[in-house]
Amino acid sequence: MVVYLDPEGFWRDGQFMPYPLEGPLDGDLVCRATAAEGLLAPVNLLKRQPG
Repeated sequence: MVVYLDPEGFWRDGQFMPYPLEGPLDGDLVCRATAAEGLLAPVNLLKRQPG
């Protein structure tokens, strides 16, 4: 499994225009966020784990 962390798109006239990723295969995880946004949730979950 591969995890893609990428908003994949571009800005045009002040509006974000997303487009599909070409590389993901069945079973891969796609998170359409920047690393700064997309990594916050897993980091926060790990911080809450006991031990």
